[in-house]
Amino acid sequence: MGMLDRYKKKGGFNQLLNLLETSNKTKQDQFLNLIQQENPNWEEALKKRILTIDKIIAWDKESTSEIITRVQPLTLAVALRHFSEEKRDSILNVLTQGEKRKIQNLVSETNPNPAEIATCISKIVTEVRTLIQQGIIKLEKIDPEIAIPENIEDLLNQKSQLNFINYEKPAETKATPDSDAETTLDFSGASRNKPVVEEKHESSKDELEFLKRKVNTLVQENGQLKQELAVIRNKLEQIKKIA
Repeated sequence: MGMLDRYKKKGGFNQLLNLLETSNKTKQDQFLNLIQQENPNWEEALKKRILTIDKIIAWDKESTSEIITRVQPLTLAVALRHFSEEKRDSILNVLTQGEKRKIQNLVSETNPNPAEIATCISKIVTEVRTLIQQGIIKLEKIDPEIAIPENIEDLLNQKSQLNFINYEKPAETKATPDSDAETTLDFSGASRNKPVVEEKHESSKDELEFLKRKVNTLVQENGQLKQELAVIRNKLEQIKKIA
């Protein structure tokens, strides 16, 4: 069972996105690497939609104001240490002068360490994701590239199936017209005018060759499945270590 299996049902994409967004950068990269190995389509879709503080502050002034006014002042002040003083000033321009001064004072009065800054940034990202899920922040309008279609799990599963079907297959042996039978099916070197018994013999020979090829294909597929199973078991062990 792959890591993604539990998330392929409706709502699973958001659950996985929340897991990634609340993980530190190291764990996030480890999870994305595992997902990429299992299904590149899911990894690409998730990576594209992961919220970051930099994406959030790049939104329009109205959306930024909606977010900042809902975040706890101390959480905001600590998270702002992630930015230069000039950038902080630009972010806080959505507030009134009084509110802006209050946050700036909190920034000056606190001296957070990198872990505390990262925690507060994570809180803001989580808050924003909640606002999106509640429909208060509408990504379709402000950042359509990272909006999540309602049926994204089905879309990704269909895309994966289509990619699997279109995966390069060995060229199949085409049926040869009668006019070429002499050169392609004449195993004994006999002339084209063969007795019916010989034709049946040739037909049986062809069937036997086909069955041999089929057996070889099944043996190869079985080997591939064993390798995939070993990879999945290895991934599970890695997931356990990450968690």
